[in-house]
Amino acid sequence: MSTEKELVLKYSHNVIEHLGLKLYQNRPTNVLAELVSNSWDADAKNVWLDIEKEHLAVYDDGDGMTREVLAENYLVIGKKKRTADNVTDVTLKGRRLMGRKGIGKLAPFGIAQKLSLLTVSRQTGLCYWLEIDLHGLLSESDDNTEEQFSYKPQIICDGVKIEDIPVEKSINGYVSKFLKSIDGGGTLVMMDNLSLKRKLPMDRLRASIGQRFTVTLLRDDFNVHVDNEKVTEEQALPHFSLRIPESGFDEETINLNGEERNVRYWVGFVEQAEWPQDQAGVGVYAHGKIAQDRPFVFGLKGREISTRYMYGVIEADWLDELDEDVVSTDRTSINWENDATEPMYEWGKKLVANWVTQYRNHQKKNNEGKVLRKLDTLPDIPKITFEEKSAIKDMVCSMSPKIYKDESLQSEVISKLTSAWTHRPTRNIIKSLWDKIESSEKDEGQFVETLNDIHKHLVPESLSLSVTVAQRIYALSKLYELSKTGTERQLQALLEKFPWILGSDKGKVSADEALKEVAKKAALDDTLGGHGEAKKELMIQPDSGTRPDFTFLSDTNHSTIIAVELKNPQLPLERKHINQLNTYVGWLEDMYPNATVYGTLIGKNPNNSIYSRDPQISVLTWEDICLQSRKDYLELLASMLVGVSDHYDDSRIIDAVNFGGPQTRELLQRMAEADSPLNDLFRVIDSKLGKKDDV
Repeated sequence: MSTEKELVLKYSHNVIEHLGLKLYQNRPTNVLAELVSNSWDADAKNVWLDIEKEHLAVYDDGDGMTREVLAENYLVIGKKKRTADNVTDVTLKGRRLMGRKGIGKLAPFGIAQKLSLLTVSRQTGLCYWLEIDLHGLLSESDDNTEEQFSYKPQIICDGVKIEDIPVEKSINGYVSKFLKSIDGGGTLVMMDNLSLKRKLPMDRLRASIGQRFTVTLLRDDFNVHVDNEKVTEEQALPHFSLRIPESGFDEETINLNGEERNVRYWVGFVEQAEWPQDQAGVGVYAHGKIAQDRPFVFGLKGREISTRYMYGVIEADWLDELDEDVVSTDRTSINWENDATEPMYEWGKKLVANWVTQYRNHQKKNNEGKVLRKLDTLPDIPKITFEEKSAIKDMVCSMSPKIYKDESLQSEVISKLTSAWTHRPTRNIIKSLWDKIESSEKDEGQFVETLNDIHKHLVPESLSLSVTVAQRIYALSKLYELSKTGTERQLQALLEKFPWILGSDKGKVSADEALKEVAKKAALDDTLGGHGEAKKELMIQPDSGTRPDFTFLSDTNHSTIIAVELKNPQLPLERKHINQLNTYVGWLEDMYPNATVYGTLIGKNPNNSIYSRDPQISVLTWEDICLQSRKDYLELLASMLVGVSDHYDDSRIIDAVNFGGPQTRELLQRMAEADSPLNDLFRVIDSKLGKKDDV
């Protein structure tokens, strides 16, 4: 006879301990929330939370339980309250059931060692009182089989009338309070031997309970009382500086995977985020009970500062009516990877982003007048144009509530920002920096520090850099002369030595000899593709580089690459030239998929007959190159000179104008006619230059 054990799936009380008790350990708000939801399901009008340091009691005036319901439902751990047959059923008061999983009855053991349940059935008028001890519930017993775990609670009352209840056995007088509060039915849960180290703060508990039942607490037929004080909307919800909509909620039917799903939602933004981080964001509710707890924003990134001030509510009852249970056991999260819920996650992300946009616009509108007044009244604010004030106002008004509310900090930001803004070379830096901070809502402290650094180091930097810029303007003037009489090779050599002549916006690029050799080999091996002309010319001139008229520029990590095709200034460009350039640009994009690749064709182009529709590829004449680049540097030099206008006597100002040569000085003076600060500068230094010329 075989002695091998039968292959049977077994489980121990550890399953109960970990799937039930551990979920609520030291989480009193979650424990109380489970008991409140039971009162809701029992059609109670009132539920009372009586809190002491060593005892807790939750009791309601609902329907109570019959002996049959007690035995077949309450005392069966894990028995679902709702099935496919009753998932959409409602109570006599028209309520959808909150309970679903059948393990919430274990919640009290997360904070208590002993639970006493007294229930009065409205249907029969009979009372049942039993006690469950946690140690007994979890202890091993010889009576327990390996297939099933069971526990027999201590029975104090088993179907007695109200007047026969032994009130004296109650802890802390809870039974007497309960019986005086009900009218025909209800349930009392008493918790003893608490694991809590201190009494729960009542104000915080009222707010926490209110936030977990935001939907149901605002109904007239369901009231929650904490220490005999009714929880109100004012206690449950913070004061909002902006609520969307102003009252009630927005309702929408959204199509999710072909299913029409109804949702309702509203959001509020507070003036001061005085709550903990984990209370901000959005709560998703199903059947009036939290299903996705805060902090939650549907994975929206880069808006952490604004969502810190957000309290959003989304009601989606259908989440609790799906065949598959998508709400976690402790009702803190939803399975957003489920086929039925995943589309809602993307919908929610767009909704939250829209809420944040409305909040930032509201904040900006409310702050505009104050910022404009400070721009006019703060001491030591440089004089700026109306357009500049508007730009600075928009930037400051878009900052976080920290700067919005801190008057001193806001004034400092306005002062430093305006001072730095008047130095035109830094405007693009400031605007670019702020755009990055605003789009990602990073810490604005870094922005303020950067403003201070810009303001501190701007003058000496501008003085020195202006001399270099003036020299480049002079070099560009000489290049223009060379483009009239020079050869391709001379122009190519000049471009490789001074790549900045393509303009001041191309970043730090230099001639890339290694890339040139790689391109040359690819052309000879016919792997460059597209044009046999490259190979043919290389066969004729094998030592000419990749091509005699091609230059490759790149930065150190190949994040920016520029392929430049140069043609003789005297010969008109042809369509095949731009086709060749397109081939090289495409090849570079394949070779360096993470790089930004530009193409530039330079040559004679009568009537602009040769052009490109690709914004990454430009067709320029040598005259375009010289004049446009020179214009860029002239504007840069002019703004630098204005930016250091308090330092007229610095020798570097004189050097900057002199190094640029007479053409530069003439162009600057033309610009000065439309720029009064620059005009003032020239009036001051004209005499110095004149005296120097006379020597």
